[in-house]
Amino acid sequence: MDPSKAKSFDYEPDLKRCKEFLEKFGTIVEEDGIHNFVYKYERILREVAERRRRVIEISLDDIIEYQSSWSDLVYSIEKNAVRFNALFCKAVDDILSVTETQIQGEDDVVDILWRHRQLRAEEFAAQRAQEEVQESGVKDPRQAAKQMAAELARNFPEELRRRYELRLLPRSSTKPKIVRDVKAGDIGRLIKIKAIVTRATEVQPRVRVATYSCEECGHELYQEVVGAAFMPISRCLSAVCVANRTSGKLSMQSRGSKFQKFQSLRVQELAEHVPVGHIPRTISVHLTGELTRTCTPGEIVTISGIFLPLNAGGGFRGHGGAMLSDTFIDATSMVRFKKSYTSYDVSSVDQETILSLAAQGEKAYSSLAGSIAPEIFGHTDVKKALLLLMVGGSERKLPGGMKIRGDINVCLMGDPGVAKSQLLKHISTVAPRGVYTSGKGSSGVGLTAAVLRDPVTGDLVLEGGSLVLADKGICCIDEFDKMEDSDRTAIHEVMEQQTISIAKAGITTTLNARTSILAAANPAFGRSPSENINLPAALLSRFDLMFVLLDKPDLEYDTALAEHVSFVHRNGHHPPLEIEVFSPEFLRTYISQARKFMPVVPRGLTEYIVSAYTNMRRVESESSVEFSYTTARTLLGILRLSTALARIRFDEEVRESDVSEALRLMHASKSSLYEQEKNKGNRVDVTGDIYGIIRIMAQPNPRAPIMYEQILPKVVAKGYTQQQLDTCLDDYERLDVWRVSNNRMEIRINDS
Repeated sequence: MDPSKAKSFDYEPDLKRCKEFLEKFGTIVEEDGIHNFVYKYERILREVAERRRRVIEISLDDIIEYQSSWSDLVYSIEKNAVRFNALFCKAVDDILSVTETQIQGEDDVVDILWRHRQLRAEEFAAQRAQEEVQESGVKDPRQAAKQMAAELARNFPEELRRRYELRLLPRSSTKPKIVRDVKAGDIGRLIKIKAIVTRATEVQPRVRVATYSCEECGHELYQEVVGAAFMPISRCLSAVCVANRTSGKLSMQSRGSKFQKFQSLRVQELAEHVPVGHIPRTISVHLTGELTRTCTPGEIVTISGIFLPLNAGGGFRGHGGAMLSDTFIDATSMVRFKKSYTSYDVSSVDQETILSLAAQGEKAYSSLAGSIAPEIFGHTDVKKALLLLMVGGSERKLPGGMKIRGDINVCLMGDPGVAKSQLLKHISTVAPRGVYTSGKGSSGVGLTAAVLRDPVTGDLVLEGGSLVLADKGICCIDEFDKMEDSDRTAIHEVMEQQTISIAKAGITTTLNARTSILAAANPAFGRSPSENINLPAALLSRFDLMFVLLDKPDLEYDTALAEHVSFVHRNGHHPPLEIEVFSPEFLRTYISQARKFMPVVPRGLTEYIVSAYTNMRRVESESSVEFSYTTARTLLGILRLSTALARIRFDEEVRESDVSEALRLMHASKSSLYEQEKNKGNRVDVTGDIYGIIRIMAQPNPRAPIMYEQILPKVVAKGYTQQQLDTCLDDYERLDVWRVSNNRMEIRINDS
């Protein structure tokens, strides 16, 4: 193609439209309860000129609102974002050149350097003009000096004087892409993606304009840097050095150069976006200026930015040595999708609903627990334990620096097909910061941290594993029993000290892993888990609750389960339930408010808790069950569960009923093991079922006594014996859940 016939683009009309939009776009804003019409970007530019703002965000929605006929301009901006970013900067510079002259503010370093450069340029121009007068005989040296000074001023890079960061924001109607859908055709476009942050480097200064000073003639040279690397200027190009035919030694001036905060992220597509059998795709994201330090590894974010190829720099190695070019996203905005519990904003309507629900006490506890995976039938106590896991207990910091964790760890072990994995998946999605991983496909490094070399900076960096990504969240580990012993030991420190100690490749540090562990495991040889639990005692003792879920054959239970599953499969939602079911978003909001409370155990409950713990130890020593893990950690687990129950009520003190419920959950979690040892081959959780029958009978009037002769027929109708009823009464009486009269005719439930 003939270069003379090549099409040339004229961006001057677009520049005029950009400037018109910045000067004339107005909107209605509310200030002190009064709605006023203001020129949005004119106000922003004035704040920039007054040194009160550094970021200018230009929304494409505002352009459409200003002129609906400018859809071609919006399309051009989305297609050629780099060019229009420069045009908007040019328009802002033109407006600020007028605005800054009208505002008298305090000079900063940039002003002083700029004034100094102007004086040096005028002195140099005057000297050169005097020489030209002597050589060519020009009569007006001052006019020549003025023209030469203006010429030198035009050579100053505009980037050197800019005190703002300009960012283009895509339209709100633009749907976020998944990482694997970002193709080569998107290069140069303004795109939006949704991903999870897996690695974040330290914030470092990146040079934008390099300033050199010549030691021979004193001339300043400027080099604008675009990309990750640049080749420094080696020769002075000033007129003096060229005329004298000297190379002129250049030295870079750090104070006279312009640097920008820079941080590199590595984001990975979400697990639900990865096709089966594929590896998750990753992409680099570059954050600059005020966008740095806005996210941490493990957070799910929506990133808007310009998709660009990575400029490898000059030289043979940069261009001819490598035939492939990496790509990255130059971010313009970032929104965190899953917030932490501390950053949830509650509306007034939700606040009223939450307070009224918290006042209901036991009903709130049951409704919130039932809202966890309502499509899964049964597992009432398991769901209550998962609710307490998300709420968490109160953390204690002792004066000597020791910490007692408040996060609750739960393990679900049982027969295949009892919905353990589904519960883990649901919790990882409901929790604001949840990570799901499988034990068979996880290594110790994948769970803790790996040492990698950063491709941008070249430094050794730590890339956090699942436990680090789940900091202040929940890490769900499925197939826990399939992990190698060497990999499983990496979790020991996390479950108690909540830290990860690293000593690799010269990096010695400690990472925070303040996470709750939710693990699911199968028995080593199929069913009957009490006989083949393949986990060490050191690990089991770190779980506050360990549920053994048995697939017991029961006609009534199996019928209800089949009807429930059939309804869900047919209608796509859970059947009507006796309790009120809340949405996951409301559940997160409620938990965020509950976690603001830090309940304490009053002095009056100390004796009751000590007595219950010693009774548990005594019962364990008298039992013939080999599977046992009641230790001092169990006592701390009781306190954590009790404070979590108090948080659900929005209470600052733990009640006796909270401790009783914590003890009941602990007993219910392992009662099936004791019952199975007592009745070999009988896979029914007898004690828990009989307790449930008595609880249902006590619901109309919990304070009234329940007659033994009323309980016995209902227990026998369920297929249990009178001996099993007496065993249940004795077990829960030792836990001080109820009192049985001397003649064993009345049962009174203890509630405070």
